[in-house]
Amino acid sequence: MNIRELDLNLLLVFNAIYTERSISNAARKLGMSQPAVSNALRRLRHFTGDTLFYKAGTGVAPTRAAMTLAIPIGHALDTVERGLSSVRNFDPSTSTRTFRIGVNDLIHDALVPALVGYARREAPNLMLEFVLQTGDMAHEAVKDGTLDMVLLPTFAINDEIGSAKVWDEPFTIIVSRQNPLAKLNRLTKDDIRSMQFVVTTHVRRLRQYVDDIFRSHGLDRTIACAVADTRSLYPLVSVSDLAAVVGRRFADQYNTDGSLVMFDAPFDLPDIGGHVAWSLDAENDEGHRWVRERVVEILASAFKLSRPTR
Repeated sequence: MNIRELDLNLLLVFNAIYTERSISNAARKLGMSQPAVSNALRRLRHFTGDTLFYKAGTGVAPTRAAMTLAIPIGHALDTVERGLSSVRNFDPSTSTRTFRIGVNDLIHDALVPALVGYARREAPNLMLEFVLQTGDMAHEAVKDGTLDMVLLPTFAINDEIGSAKVWDEPFTIIVSRQNPLAKLNRLTKDDIRSMQFVVTTHVRRLRQYVDDIFRSHGLDRTIACAVADTRSLYPLVSVSDLAAVVGRRFADQYNTDGSLVMFDAPFDLPDIGGHVAWSLDAENDEGHRWVRERVVEILASAFKLSRPTR
Protein backbone atom coordinates (compact mmCIF):
# COMPACT_ATOMS: atom_id res chain seq x y z
CA MET A 1 0.00 0.00 0.00
CA ASN A 2 1.53 3.32 -1.14
CA ILE A 3 -0.07 6.41 0.37
CA ARG A 4 1.17 8.49 -2.59
CA GLU A 5 -1.26 6.61 -4.83
CA LEU A 6 -4.24 7.55 -2.65
CA ASP A 7 -6.53 10.43 -3.54
CA LEU A 8 -6.81 12.10 -0.14
CA ASN A 9 -10.30 13.31 -0.98
CA LEU A 10 -11.37 9.68 -0.53
CA LEU A 11 -10.66 10.05 3.19
CA LEU A 12 -13.44 12.64 3.43
CA VAL A 13 -15.79 10.17 1.78
CA PHE A 14 -14.70 7.40 4.14
CA ASN A 15 -15.22 9.60 7.19
CA ALA A 16 -18.69 10.71 6.02
CA ILE A 17 -19.84 7.15 5.36
CA TYR A 18 -18.42 6.01 8.69
CA THR A 19 -20.17 8.73 10.69
CA GLU A 20 -23.47 8.67 8.74
CA ARG A 21 -23.64 4.86 8.32
CA SER A 22 -25.35 5.58 5.00
CA ILE A 23 -24.17 6.16 1.41
CA SER A 24 -27.05 8.53 0.64
CA ASN A 25 -26.63 10.52 3.87
CA ALA A 26 -22.88 10.78 3.27
CA ALA A 27 -23.58 12.08 -0.24
CA ARG A 28 -25.89 14.80 1.12
CA LYS A 29 -23.35 15.74 3.81
CA LEU A 30 -20.57 16.10 1.23
CA GLY A 31 -22.72 17.76 -1.42
CA MET A 32 -21.98 14.93 -3.83
CA SER A 33 -24.19 12.62 -5.85
CA GLN A 34 -24.82 9.14 -4.49
CA PRO A 35 -23.14 7.47 -7.53
CA ALA A 36 -20.04 9.63 -6.94
CA VAL A 37 -19.84 8.49 -3.30
CA SER A 38 -20.37 4.87 -4.36
CA ASN A 39 -17.57 5.21 -6.91
CA ALA A 40 -15.26 6.70 -4.28
CA LEU A 41 -16.04 3.77 -1.98
CA ARG A 42 -15.15 1.32 -4.75
CA ARG A 43 -11.79 3.05 -5.15
CA LEU A 44 -11.18 2.86 -1.40
CA ARG A 45 -12.04 -0.84 -1.39
CA HIS A 46 -9.59 -1.43 -4.22
CA PHE A 47 -6.88 0.54 -2.43
CA THR A 48 -7.32 -1.15 0.97
CA GLY A 49 -8.26 -4.63 -0.21
CA ASP A 50 -11.21 -4.63 2.19
CA THR A 51 -14.94 -4.10 1.66
CA LEU A 52 -14.88 -1.50 4.49
CA PHE A 53 -18.68 -1.27 4.73
CA TYR A 54 -21.46 -3.83 4.30
CA LYS A 55 -25.22 -3.50 4.08
CA ALA A 56 -26.99 -3.32 7.44
CA GLY A 57 -30.70 -2.55 7.51
CA THR A 58 -31.35 0.61 5.53
CA GLY A 59 -27.73 1.73 5.72
CA VAL A 60 -24.22 0.31 6.04
CA ALA A 61 -21.98 -0.86 8.87
CA PRO A 62 -18.17 -0.76 9.09
CA THR A 63 -15.94 -3.80 8.89
CA ARG A 64 -13.19 -4.35 11.46
CA ALA A 65 -10.71 -2.83 9.02
CA ALA A 66 -12.91 0.26 8.66
CA MET A 67 -13.14 0.62 12.44
CA THR A 68 -9.35 0.36 12.63
CA LEU A 69 -8.93 3.06 10.00
CA ALA A 70 -11.62 5.37 11.40
CA ILE A 71 -9.63 6.66 14.36
CA PRO A 72 -6.42 7.78 12.53
CA ILE A 73 -8.42 9.12 9.58
CA GLY A 74 -10.71 11.09 11.89
CA HIS A 75 -7.73 12.48 13.81
CA ALA A 76 -5.96 13.45 10.57
CA LEU A 77 -8.99 15.29 9.22
CA ASP A 78 -9.53 17.05 12.56
CA THR A 79 -5.88 18.14 12.61
CA VAL A 80 -6.11 19.55 9.09
CA GLU A 81 -9.34 21.36 9.95
CA ARG A 82 -7.82 22.89 13.08
CA GLY A 83 -4.77 23.94 11.11
CA LEU A 84 -6.87 25.59 8.41
CA SER A 85 -8.98 27.29 11.07
CA SER A 86 -5.89 28.72 12.74
CA VAL A 87 -4.78 30.15 9.41
CA ARG A 88 -8.18 31.73 8.74
CA ASN A 89 -8.80 32.93 12.29
CA PHE A 90 -5.45 33.76 13.82
CA ASP A 91 -5.47 34.74 17.49
CA PRO A 92 -1.94 35.64 18.63
CA SER A 93 -2.81 35.18 22.30
CA THR A 94 -3.64 31.49 21.80
CA SER A 95 -1.89 30.43 18.59
CA THR A 96 0.69 27.64 18.81
CA ARG A 97 1.88 28.00 15.21
CA THR A 98 5.54 27.87 14.20
CA PHE A 99 7.11 30.45 11.89
CA ARG A 100 10.55 29.90 10.32
CA ILE A 101 12.34 33.16 9.61
CA GLY A 102 15.57 33.40 7.65
CA VAL A 103 18.13 35.76 9.14
CA ASN A 104 21.64 36.81 8.20
CA ASP A 105 24.43 38.22 10.29
CA LEU A 106 23.49 41.81 9.46
CA ILE A 107 19.90 41.76 10.73
CA HIS A 108 20.08 39.10 13.44
CA ASP A 109 20.84 41.41 16.37
CA ALA A 110 18.31 44.03 15.30
CA LEU A 111 15.46 41.60 14.62
CA VAL A 112 15.65 38.59 16.94
CA PRO A 113 15.57 40.22 20.41
CA ALA A 114 12.85 42.70 19.39
CA LEU A 115 10.61 40.15 17.67
CA VAL A 116 10.99 37.55 20.42
CA GLY A 117 10.22 40.15 23.07
CA TYR A 118 7.10 41.25 21.21
CA ALA A 119 5.94 37.66 20.70
CA ARG A 120 6.50 36.77 24.37
CA ARG A 121 4.18 39.60 25.34
CA GLU A 122 1.49 39.27 22.68
CA ALA A 123 1.75 35.66 21.47
CA PRO A 124 3.35 33.60 24.25
CA ASN A 125 2.62 30.21 22.65
CA LEU A 126 3.95 31.14 19.23
CA MET A 127 7.12 29.32 18.13
CA LEU A 128 9.64 31.50 16.30
CA GLU A 129 12.39 29.53 14.59
CA PHE A 130 15.25 31.62 13.22
CA VAL A 131 17.28 29.96 10.50
CA LEU A 132 20.58 31.14 9.04
CA GLN A 133 19.83 32.17 5.47
CA THR A 134 21.59 30.05 2.90
CA GLY A 135 22.62 32.91 0.66
CA ASP A 136 21.52 32.45 -2.94
CA MET A 137 19.06 29.69 -1.95
CA ALA A 138 16.97 32.08 0.17
CA HIS A 139 14.72 33.06 -2.74
CA GLU A 140 13.76 29.45 -3.45
CA ALA A 141 13.38 28.68 0.28
CA VAL A 142 10.76 31.40 0.71
CA LYS A 143 9.10 30.73 -2.65
CA ASP A 144 8.47 27.06 -1.81
CA GLY A 145 7.54 27.78 1.82
CA THR A 146 10.59 26.14 3.42
CA LEU A 147 11.06 29.48 5.19
CA ASP A 148 8.15 31.80 6.01
CA MET A 149 10.19 34.98 5.58
CA VAL A 150 13.68 35.98 4.45
CA LEU A 151 15.57 39.18 3.74
CA LEU A 152 16.42 39.67 0.05
CA PRO A 153 18.20 42.41 -1.93
CA THR A 154 16.31 44.36 -4.56
CA PHE A 155 17.71 42.42 -7.50
CA ALA A 156 16.31 39.16 -6.07
CA ILE A 157 12.73 40.47 -5.84
CA ASN A 158 10.26 39.46 -8.56
CA ASP A 159 6.55 38.80 -9.01
CA GLU A 160 6.92 35.18 -7.84
CA ILE A 161 7.06 36.30 -4.20
CA GLY A 162 5.53 38.93 -1.93
CA SER A 163 7.77 41.58 -0.40
CA ALA A 164 8.08 44.85 1.50
CA LYS A 165 11.15 47.10 1.36
CA VAL A 166 12.58 47.90 4.79
CA TRP A 167 15.57 50.00 3.83
CA ASP A 168 17.73 51.43 1.07
CA GLU A 169 21.45 51.02 1.58
CA PRO A 170 24.10 53.11 -0.23
CA PHE A 171 27.32 51.29 -1.07
CA THR A 172 30.74 52.48 0.09
CA ILE A 173 34.31 51.26 -0.37
CA ILE A 174 36.17 50.69 2.89
CA VAL A 175 39.89 50.43 3.62
CA SER A 176 41.94 50.39 6.79
CA ARG A 177 42.99 53.71 8.24
CA GLN A 178 46.55 52.33 7.96
CA ASN A 179 46.17 51.74 4.24
CA PRO A 180 48.17 54.32 2.19
CA LEU A 181 45.02 54.94 0.13
CA ALA A 182 43.27 56.18 3.29
CA LYS A 183 45.15 59.47 2.97
CA LEU A 184 43.46 60.27 -0.35
CA ASN A 185 40.58 62.71 -0.62
CA ARG A 186 38.87 60.56 -3.21
CA LEU A 187 39.45 57.43 -5.26
CA THR A 188 40.16 57.25 -8.98
CA LYS A 189 39.62 54.32 -11.31
CA ASP A 190 43.37 53.70 -11.23
CA ASP A 191 43.15 53.47 -7.43
CA ILE A 192 40.40 50.86 -7.80
CA ARG A 193 42.58 48.87 -10.20
CA SER A 194 45.39 48.84 -7.64
CA MET A 195 43.15 47.53 -4.85
CA GLN A 196 42.68 43.95 -3.76
CA PHE A 197 39.20 43.19 -2.45
CA VAL A 198 37.70 40.82 0.08
CA VAL A 199 34.19 39.49 -0.65
CA THR A 200 31.77 37.05 0.96
CA THR A 201 30.99 33.52 -0.19
CA HIS A 202 27.46 33.24 1.16
CA VAL A 203 25.68 35.52 -1.36
CA ARG A 204 27.33 35.00 -4.72
CA ARG A 205 24.60 36.89 -6.55
CA LEU A 206 25.46 40.03 -4.57
CA ARG A 207 29.11 39.70 -5.51
CA GLN A 208 28.11 39.25 -9.16
CA TYR A 209 25.81 42.27 -8.92
CA VAL A 210 28.65 44.50 -7.66
CA ASP A 211 31.15 43.05 -10.15
CA ASP A 212 28.78 43.82 -13.02
CA ILE A 213 28.54 47.46 -11.89
CA PHE A 214 32.32 47.76 -11.77
CA ARG A 215 32.70 46.11 -15.20
CA SER A 216 30.14 48.50 -16.68
CA HIS A 217 32.67 51.22 -15.81
CA GLY A 218 35.63 49.33 -17.29
CA LEU A 219 36.91 47.87 -14.02
CA ASP A 220 37.55 44.28 -12.98
CA ARG A 221 37.95 43.93 -9.22
CA THR A 222 40.91 41.88 -8.04
CA ILE A 223 39.57 39.44 -5.42
CA ALA A 224 42.21 38.37 -2.91
CA CYS A 225 40.05 36.74 -0.25
CA ALA A 226 36.49 35.50 0.39
CA VAL A 227 35.01 35.16 3.87
CA ALA A 228 31.97 33.25 5.08
CA ASP A 229 29.85 36.13 6.41
CA THR A 230 29.53 39.88 6.06
CA ARG A 231 30.52 40.68 9.64
CA SER A 232 33.99 39.23 9.03
CA LEU A 233 34.73 41.81 6.34
CA TYR A 234 35.08 44.76 8.71
CA PRO A 235 37.71 43.52 11.17
CA LEU A 236 39.66 41.89 8.33
CA VAL A 237 39.81 45.12 6.31
CA SER A 238 40.73 47.12 9.41
CA VAL A 239 43.94 45.09 9.96
CA SER A 240 44.97 44.44 6.35
CA ASP A 241 45.65 46.12 3.02
CA LEU A 242 42.39 44.78 1.57
CA ALA A 243 39.31 46.76 0.53
CA ALA A 244 35.62 45.85 0.48
CA VAL A 245 32.39 47.13 -1.01
CA VAL A 246 29.78 47.22 1.74
CA GLY A 247 26.66 49.03 2.89
CA ARG A 248 27.49 52.44 4.35
CA ARG A 249 25.06 52.14 7.25
CA PHE A 250 26.55 48.85 8.38
CA ALA A 251 30.08 50.15 7.91
CA ASP A 252 29.22 53.03 10.26
CA GLN A 253 27.90 50.56 12.84
CA TYR A 254 31.07 48.47 12.76
CA ASN A 255 33.47 51.42 12.62
CA THR A 256 33.07 52.41 16.25
CA ASP A 257 36.84 52.64 16.75
CA GLY A 258 37.48 54.67 13.63
CA SER A 259 39.74 52.00 12.12
CA LEU A 260 37.98 52.13 8.76
CA VAL A 261 37.93 54.86 6.11
CA MET A 262 34.99 55.06 3.69
CA PHE A 263 35.12 56.29 0.11
CA ASP A 264 32.56 56.93 -2.58
CA ALA A 265 33.35 55.12 -5.81
CA PRO A 266 34.60 57.28 -8.72
CA PHE A 267 31.35 56.39 -10.50
CA ASP A 268 27.72 55.90 -9.53
CA LEU A 269 27.12 52.94 -7.21
CA PRO A 270 23.33 52.53 -6.94
CA ASP A 271 21.75 51.95 -3.58
CA ILE A 272 20.67 48.42 -2.77
CA GLY A 273 17.34 47.83 -1.06
CA GLY A 274 16.61 45.31 1.67
CA HIS A 275 13.24 43.55 1.40
CA VAL A 276 11.36 41.19 3.69
CA ALA A 277 10.05 38.51 1.33
CA TRP A 278 7.48 35.72 1.63
CA SER A 279 5.63 33.15 -0.47
CA LEU A 280 2.60 34.33 -2.42
CA ASP A 281 0.72 31.46 -0.78
CA ALA A 282 1.12 33.25 2.56
CA GLU A 283 -0.17 36.61 1.32
CA ASN A 284 -3.61 36.27 2.93
CA ASP A 285 -2.61 34.08 5.87
CA GLU A 286 -3.65 36.12 8.94
CA GLY A 287 -1.01 34.58 11.20
CA HIS A 288 1.74 35.10 8.67
CA ARG A 289 0.60 38.69 8.15
CA TRP A 290 0.69 39.31 11.91
CA VAL A 291 4.30 38.13 12.16
CA ARG A 292 5.59 39.70 8.96
CA GLU A 293 4.11 43.11 9.79
CA ARG A 294 6.12 43.09 12.99
CA VAL A 295 9.27 41.94 11.19
CA VAL A 296 8.86 44.79 8.69
CA GLU A 297 8.20 47.35 11.44
CA ILE A 298 11.21 46.26 13.49
CA LEU A 299 13.65 46.30 10.57
CA ALA A 300 12.30 49.53 9.08
CA SER A 301 12.65 51.20 12.48
CA ALA A 302 16.12 49.76 13.11
CA PHE A 303 17.41 50.93 9.75
CA LYS A 304 15.53 54.24 9.68
CA LEU A 305 13.11 53.67 6.83
CA SER A 306 10.11 55.59 8.08
CA ARG A 307 7.56 54.12 5.68
CA PRO A 308 8.03 50.54 4.39
CA THR A 309 7.09 50.25 0.72
CA ARG A 310 5.66 47.47 -1.39
